[in-house]
Amino acid sequence: MLKNPRVVSLTMLSVLVISGCAGPRAAEGPGQGQAAPVVSNRPLVIQTRGEPITLPIRAFRTVGGGSYPHLVFNATFDDTDLLGNPFPVLAEGLPDLNTDSWKVFPDGTMQTTYHLKPGLVWHDGTSLDAADFAFAWQVYADPQSGTSSVAPLNEMQEVSAPDGRTVVIRWRHPYPSAALIATRNQNGFSALPRHILEQSYASGNFEGFANHAFWTDEFIGLGPYRLEHWERGQEIDAVGFDRFVFGPPKINRLRILIANDSNAAVATLLAGDADLSLDYVLQYPDGAVLQQQWGTGGTVLFNPTLYWQAQIQMRPDQMSTPLNADVRFRRALVHAMDKHGLNEALMGGTAVETDTAISPRVPYYASIEPVISKYPFDPRRAQQILEEIGLRKGSDGYYLGLDGKPFSLDLLALSNPTWEAETTILAEGYRKVGLNAGERVVPTSLFGDGQLRASMGTMHLTGGSGFEKALGVYTTSGISRPETRWQGSNRGAWANPDYDRLWDQYNTTLDVPSQIQILAQMEKIETAEVPQIGMYYEPLVTPYRAGLIGPQLRVNGNSDTLSTLWEWHWSS
Repeated sequence: MLKNPRVVSLTMLSVLVISGCAGPRAAEGPGQGQAAPVVSNRPLVIQTRGEPITLPIRAFRTVGGGSYPHLVFNATFDDTDLLGNPFPVLAEGLPDLNTDSWKVFPDGTMQTTYHLKPGLVWHDGTSLDAADFAFAWQVYADPQSGTSSVAPLNEMQEVSAPDGRTVVIRWRHPYPSAALIATRNQNGFSALPRHILEQSYASGNFEGFANHAFWTDEFIGLGPYRLEHWERGQEIDAVGFDRFVFGPPKINRLRILIANDSNAAVATLLAGDADLSLDYVLQYPDGAVLQQQWGTGGTVLFNPTLYWQAQIQMRPDQMSTPLNADVRFRRALVHAMDKHGLNEALMGGTAVETDTAISPRVPYYASIEPVISKYPFDPRRAQQILEEIGLRKGSDGYYLGLDGKPFSLDLLALSNPTWEAETTILAEGYRKVGLNAGERVVPTSLFGDGQLRASMGTMHLTGGSGFEKALGVYTTSGISRPETRWQGSNRGAWANPDYDRLWDQYNTTLDVPSQIQILAQMEKIETAEVPQIGMYYEPLVTPYRAGLIGPQLRVNGNSDTLSTLWEWHWSS
């Protein structure tokens, strides 16, 4: 969504809902709706794809593929509802531009001020102090953390605590997202418990600090649930936190199952051994099968909010062919990709096909489209470009490199039946135009291996935050590299100074019309240079059992299935 500091603009998407029955009406937003149901001891069993490495709201190492258990254990100043609208959580209110809570100074710096709600405590009962936020900034701003260059930390100049309930954040320059700290991935910002971690950090041994039991088995947070037990590779058990800022969760116990096989996940749901699956556990075909077999047993939501792309390798030492560095070759790869055919074959046509990182469903897309470059599916044009480059086919029918030697495209996929099928179809399509292609699959257990995921020879098929956030992936600061512990989603390592400058400008621009103009210029560069191939916005599949009141259809890329989880309850 665009970053209006006063009114949050919503990116309204057309969405598809497939239901086994009319289903229960979802609960209203926080603090709304009917009288609160009593706390239920019936557990909520959730399936998540991939296992987290650690549990805080910001992590030194993260796992890809949609592992979100950390959300239930953490809280920060704010959160967003299923429409992407922010609301205060730990703070009494959110900063408002040109008031004492949000000041812009003549030198271009800014200051936001939060006043914490009274009576907030950590999961172990220790009082939360504003100094815990200042300590967290000190830790995460430390270059050894590998996270200091990732927003919002890289935008913060200082975090201070004038008193026990006041947090003051000084920003290096105007930053439109200064009042929107919450994020669904593990790159947000919140407090860290000084009473547990301060002594370890002060020792100066950062590796020892990063391996402290707090980050895993002894984790405590500020969220609606506290960690009870973590059985590696199997499940995470949590119990409702009775001193949570919004009160005890209506469902007292959670079991979070690590689900790495979609067929097994469907069987678990049909057997009644799980109640809900989070993003990436199932794909469209699984959801369609489940809907058909579930009958009145549950509801399946399809949310087309996952931006799917093919990132192209730009590291010379990793390229499967030096041709990757030639923009003409990259454009030929797009012309040879049948996005519509993939959409129909794998997702029943429910994905939103795109030429850009920004969804074509955003209301301002008419201002973006005239400046972008498009490369429609045209195998013959792809071959023409390859021959214009100077490539010729060998005796086996595949193009040889400029050195006359054979080469093969290396397509890296994430383990999942749909994504693996996608890669197989794509490889076959490239072979048909004369480009030999091979496939590699990253197993679920290695989703968190950033170095492996940056090792593709040609392209890495992957999903991520879409809409405006997707453009921030391709900045130089977002490159996945050893210095950041292989954090960062720019796995192809594309870098463009003009693009970086525009992204910095976007992040210091407070009015929406100017933001749109900047986004258009970024898309102009990105679609001309083709560091990645925007494919489509895939539907994220959210199945949940009948009787569970809470899950709702999402219409914004910033929202999350588990938003306002503490209000969910069983109908009986």
